[in-house]
Amino acid sequence: MASTDPSGIDKALTDTLRSLAAQQSTRENADASPPEGYGEAADGLVRVRTAPPGRMTALEVDPRLLRLDLATLTDHIMVAVNNAMEDLQRATATTAGPVDLGDLGRQLSVIQQDAARQFTTFLNGLADAQDRLSRRGG
Repeated sequence: MASTDPSGIDKALTDTLRSLAAQQSTRENADASPPEGYGEAADGLVRVRTAPPGRMTALEVDPRLLRLDLATLTDHIMVAVNNAMEDLQRATATTAGPVDLGDLGRQLSVIQQDAARQFTTFLNGLADAQDRLSRRGG
């Protein structure tokens, strides 16, 4: 019986999708809890927690800091938030892991070449069929 996928495009797509799904599953299983960022300022008297996609989830300010002027207090809060966001970025990068774009590009190139070959074969088959029909009719 003839193959329904003579160019192998279906197999290439299936293999690529299976590989991507395996990588995603590995990443999800590596750390079930979502990444979190932590930052502090003023010797730990201001503490901040962040979560994707860049939200502050907790802010703790020691009451002793309330004696400071507003500009100084907000500067400490800003430093703690920025530290927490940087920590979150590091945690997110670690969780996501590197993507091998070169390998993905090579796989997509193979798929493109296979699709082009299959399309050419299909068009040649149509042209041959049209020639045979025109010879029969005329």
